[in-house]
Amino acid sequence: MPDLDPVSDLDRLRFYRDEITHEFNLLAMRSTMLVTCQSFLIVPFAILHTADHFWWVLPPLVMVATLGFTVALWLRQPLLAADRTIGKWMIKQRELFAEVPSLSALAIDRDVIPGVAANLGLDAEHQRGMIFSRRAPMAFMAFWVCALIWIGVRVVMNL
Repeated sequence: MPDLDPVSDLDRLRFYRDEITHEFNLLAMRSTMLVTCQSFLIVPFAILHTADHFWWVLPPLVMVATLGFTVALWLRQPLLAADRTIGKWMIKQRELFAEVPSLSALAIDRDVIPGVAANLGLDAEHQRGMIFSRRAPMAFMAFWVCALIWIGVRVVMNL
């Protein structure tokens, strides 16, 4: 089997950036799925609360709240997985910038922060940019837990 030609540094950089772009697209798609699913569940939940006969809408209320919690729980891991993968590719890209000084013209200021290549936690801008995808599922799960508690309060008040 013939030896493969070594990949140029610029080709490696393109590959890393393509992978980062791909993972960001996945993250955006998953975030959109989360928000869309939740909005389609919050609206009927709110409408059901306007019913005159609470006992008639109690089963659908509980089902909608449970489904909302479950969807947020299911989408949490794929969102976090995309976030972790983005971090891994960004670290590889930043290590490449450190190894190959001729590529430094293609780096942005955040790519050359000392220590950031090995620890994305030091990149405050990146951390702020990822807050929504990291915390949105937990926020929706907290909302649905509060909704279930509110349903329980209404049950007790209507006894």
